[in-house]
Amino acid sequence: MLVFSIILVSLALIIYTISILNEYRRKTLLPWHAIMFCIGFIFDVSGTFIMNKLGGNKLPAGVHGILGYIALLLMLINAIGAIFILSKKYKNLLAKFYKFSLFSWIVWMVSYILGMLMHM
Repeated sequence: MLVFSIILVSLALIIYTISILNEYRRKTLLPWHAIMFCIGFIFDVSGTFIMNKLGGNKLPAGVHGILGYIALLLMLINAIGAIFILSKKYKNLLAKFYKFSLFSWIVWMVSYILGMLMHM
């Protein structure tokens, strides 16, 4: 199960990276970005859930655990925010949302890298 959870979180890494860096490059939010944010979040939560089960359902401790759950929350906000902005056609936010997406991705990447380094 550990290998499966690592694959899920790594797929989230690929999906988040492609969609957020594309959003950043374009400086605007597109519908496919929101779809990818949601898919990445589902993979990330699924992998995290499995890892949490394997670890005995303990509350997160340490920098990696706490930062990981903060990153999950940011990615959830990112996915919901993207859907909201696109559905309501807030054109003024379409060209600014990439900044929040990039911040969320950076926090997520720090957590991902910490987890990888700590558990190797």
